[in-house]
Amino acid sequence: MHPARNFVALALLAAPALAQGFSYPNFSSTAGLVLNGNALATGGVLRVTPAAASQRGSVWYSQPLAVAGGFTLDMTFQFTSQASSGADGLAILFQNDPRGTAALGSATAGSCIGYADNPAQPAGLGIVNSLALEIDTYDAGSPFFDGTGADFSWHTNGTGQNDARESYSIGWATPAVDFTDGLVHSVRIVYVPGSLSVSYDGAPLFVTPYSFASGGTWIGGASVGGLNLINGSSLYVGVTSATGGAWEHNDVLSWSFTPTPTAPTTYCTPGTSTNGCLATMSANANPNLALSTPCTISVTSVEGQKSGVLFYGLEALIQPWSSTSTSFLCVKLPTQRSLSQFSGGTIGACNGIFTLDWNAFQTTTPGALGQPWIAGRRAQVQAWYRDPPASKSTNLSNALTLTYLP
Repeated sequence: MHPARNFVALALLAAPALAQGFSYPNFSSTAGLVLNGNALATGGVLRVTPAAASQRGSVWYSQPLAVAGGFTLDMTFQFTSQASSGADGLAILFQNDPRGTAALGSATAGSCIGYADNPAQPAGLGIVNSLALEIDTYDAGSPFFDGTGADFSWHTNGTGQNDARESYSIGWATPAVDFTDGLVHSVRIVYVPGSLSVSYDGAPLFVTPYSFASGGTWIGGASVGGLNLINGSSLYVGVTSATGGAWEHNDVLSWSFTPTPTAPTTYCTPGTSTNGCLATMSANANPNLALSTPCTISVTSVEGQKSGVLFYGLEALIQPWSSTSTSFLCVKLPTQRSLSQFSGGTIGACNGIFTLDWNAFQTTTPGALGQPWIAGRRAQVQAWYRDPPASKSTNLSNALTLTYLP
């Protein structure tokens, strides 16, 4: 077997062992998902409700996911084929309802968006012990009193039955660009214990104080409790929808969920230098948006007395550096490089070191790749150094993932 092939296998095995998550770049397959009601997959799209009257649907990832320590959820969505101005949108749900992946809200009101009960015709169908982010496309008036009919709104009733009336909202915002325009839009949710950050089409939209453990505050000022988590850490994650006398295709085009790592993670394998050195990356902490927590990247076991640079990109990659090299390029273009530095140490020994003060680099390099950073965005970092006898006269370290915190 070609030596590069062996190292590809090692590189894959060395990928970070993260807590369980999922990624659906499209829905050509719905493996791992549970679809209820009128939800269906069609043409690579997850149609939570089709453009017809009185529809409701829910889609759940089949296993509970760790939420207590933080996570990032990304989704692209689209509302088309509107009738009577279109209705009623989508809701992203986090729940520990006794029905589990069968949970689905009222069948008698589209404004319940598939997760709540109809207060005018109560049937006990609201999803209990849940938190919902409405992507609401219809102003239903009384008794719901939605914000604008094109807004994001967090709803919870603690461990009780969730409710789509706006008095159960703990925070909401209307984006400047209307998501009912028939175009594809994106939403990102970043949770760190104590806050929920929502970004829309790549830009921060609003932040809501909330903890799964202790709850939050309804917009009327009263406190609402948190949720009972599965094994103290996890919930079912899903999306719901409904229509009534007005309707539209309520579609999800892509969807991913990634628990926040508590520390930077490494992936890929380092190349073996001429003198048998394995340059290895680490960092003391993930950066935050305020750059208030020190974030220092270290590369140890570098060949002594070598020049090199650290570079980063926004996407990971595992690609042989050359057909005869043991190194892998682990960062996808485009990339941003730091200033060249010297490893120090002893010639022929593996005691050289590179370091980078991430916060200082970001502060002194305006316009650097990734700026302005948003919570949940990742930087993939790697080190390159001179090694004249090696293939391409260079070698590479393993790679490091930094995840921005709010």
